[in-house]
Amino acid sequence: MHRFRIEAIPDPQSLPRIAGFFAQRAMIPLAMRMRMLRQHMRIEVTVDGLTAAQAAVVAAKLGEMFAVIEVELAAELVAAAA
Repeated sequence: MHRFRIEAIPDPQSLPRIAGFFAQRAMIPLAMRMRMLRQHMRIEVTVDGLTAAQAAVVAAKLGEMFAVIEVELAAELVAAAA
């Protein structure tokens, strides 16, 4: 599971553009959360089913988007059910 933390400009189109990015690639996020900070929006998107290489490509492509200031990528480990 990978979590993308995206810092974006505070614009009404930032959130739909980022959601659309995943939709265009037939990716359904497990979770998507946005909150406004003083100077920007923080959008966190959690996606399952990507390899580390695929996630790195997605992060790089997100970073090229107009509204995006910065992208951080984190891999989350999922504990196996006992």
